[in-house]
Amino acid sequence: MIVINETLVSTLAAVDETADHFHYYTPVLDTLSLLDLGTLDGDVWEAWAFNGKTFEPSVYSGFAFNSYVTDEGITYGVKEEGIYILDGTSDAGAVIHDGVIFPPSMFGLMNRKRFRNGFFEVSGSAPVIRGEVGRAGVNLPIVNSKAMFPRALVGQKWTFLIADFDELGQVELFPVVLTR
Repeated sequence: MIVINETLVSTLAAVDETADHFHYYTPVLDTLSLLDLGTLDGDVWEAWAFNGKTFEPSVYSGFAFNSYVTDEGITYGVKEEGIYILDGTSDAGAVIHDGVIFPPSMFGLMNRKRFRNGFFEVSGSAPVIRGEVGRAGVNLPIVNSKAMFPRALVGQKWTFLIADFDELGQVELFPVVLTR
């Protein structure tokens, strides 16, 4: 135990100065919405994990576990049938596909738009991006951190999914706003 028997004496003095400052406000046009990924006997069965130093959220569906625990670097899922180790790249032989789904976005404008290309900080053997607008969509491979979108896919509200990657960093998508 450390005991410090010192005191801090400080004074506050008024000074005649002015400081310029301003506040910048901008409306947030897009929203984040949470959707149920699945139900089992009326109960939602999805798992949320907050990873990394800034606790980035990840949502996992199909995990019908009622509790989780991590011990000595190993993660376990518990349900009525038993305790399971959550590790590896497959689930009972079925390949697990890593992915992230971005919520539908109008990218700040009501105009129709298309995309030329996207740039990605991504690693993995065969990462792909899926762009969807309306009822149409296209799957594109990400090659050398870049994906080229077809000109024919046009609309207002876009949804993007990136899958089959090992690590995903920055994502840059460039909309072309169509005007008359």
